[in-house]
Amino acid sequence: MWAGWCTKVVCDHLGYGVKTGLPYLWHSKASNPFVNLKKEYNGLFWQEEMIPFFQSVILPKKCTNAQECYLELAKQAKEKLGPVDPYFNNLADAMVTWIEAWEEFNAPAKVKNGTA
Repeated sequence: MWAGWCTKVVCDHLGYGVKTGLPYLWHSKASNPFVNLKKEYNGLFWQEEMIPFFQSVILPKKCTNAQECYLELAKQAKEKLGPVDPYFNNLADAMVTWIEAWEEFNAPAKVKNGTA
């Protein structure tokens, strides 16, 4: 859910359309609902903080690409959701790490002797 909400905020800010609704593919797998509940238990309570956060988050106009938006979102998540649970501090740090890795592996090609 987190990634979807982040994507929606970033795309809205950049003026990109996002289609939501029922999935195109149905995924069914055998899993233990009690194990899942134990893993996702905190998320039930965190939604009370996360949903208002995503509904009210505003990205500054200086954020003009997805990376800048995502870094700003990480900063705001750390500031506003970090006090809810340390998990959000780790999540925000991981968001920054993801962008750093993305930029490292997708850096513009260096021009050498007039060719890229």
